[in-house]
Amino acid sequence: MRSSIFFATVLLAVASILLSCVNDASRNNVASVTQAQQAGQFLNYVSAFNDLWTANAPADGDAAAKVTLPDWLPRNTSIQLRISGGAGYVFAPSSPGLYAQLMDDTENSSHYGLSDAAGINTPSGRLARPDFIPVGYVVYVR
Repeated sequence: MRSSIFFATVLLAVASILLSCVNDASRNNVASVTQAQQAGQFLNYVSAFNDLWTANAPADGDAAAKVTLPDWLPRNTSIQLRISGGAGYVFAPSSPGLYAQLMDDTENSSHYGLSDAAGINTPSGRLARPDFIPVGYVVYVR
């Protein structure tokens, strides 16, 4: 009788450990897919912004309403597009793994960086951060 209770307890412990491992693997997969989706959406905004810029460099200000996004891509208000002093910026709040995914997707393009209190850190160095870009954002600079 005691041995059957012991074996039942051991089986429950093993099942719990296996379920925990499966949960961790699923969580990692979801995080990876989320990063890829966020990076892809950001890159679509960058592409639309570049299309706007090459067609006719717009005046300073908010450019979000001026870009043409693919029909299948919904507008994301957390991704902002701004023109200031002849430079263009696409920026969004950073999330874990987003910047690394962008670096992978763009082969470490120096147009992308992370904003901090001192500026925008890109692979080629630090750029000045305009006041309208908050700290902790992923930034594309044109």
